[in-house]
Amino acid sequence: MSRIFLSHSSANNAEAIAVRDWMKSKGWDDVYLDLDPERGLKAGDRWQAELKAAVHRCELVIFILSPEWAASRWCQAEFLLAKHGSHPKAILPLIVAPTPFKDLPGEMMAEY
Repeated sequence: MSRIFLSHSSANNAEAIAVRDWMKSKGWDDVYLDLDPERGLKAGDRWQAELKAAVHRCELVIFILSPEWAASRWCQAEFLLAKHGSHPKAILPLIVAPTPFKDLPGEMMAEY
């Protein structure tokens, strides 16, 4: 079980890997990143169900914010799962590229 989930657009894979690697260097090695060959999605996984389950299992979701994240319906769905799921999660937005606030979910802007 990973305690931290990284939500990112595939356009920001490099940034997500850098965040995961930095966290690991600081002793946080229980991070779920979908493209991680050991802890992430595997060939044949039902990716939507697996990502929902990973969000459900974690304690913290870090949202790697960029214009691509804001444009992704799935990324925004991960935010709603983290915020309103059966077990709401701690949320940490991390801006990696200038992103117009108007493009982010209203609930994210209201609280974070």
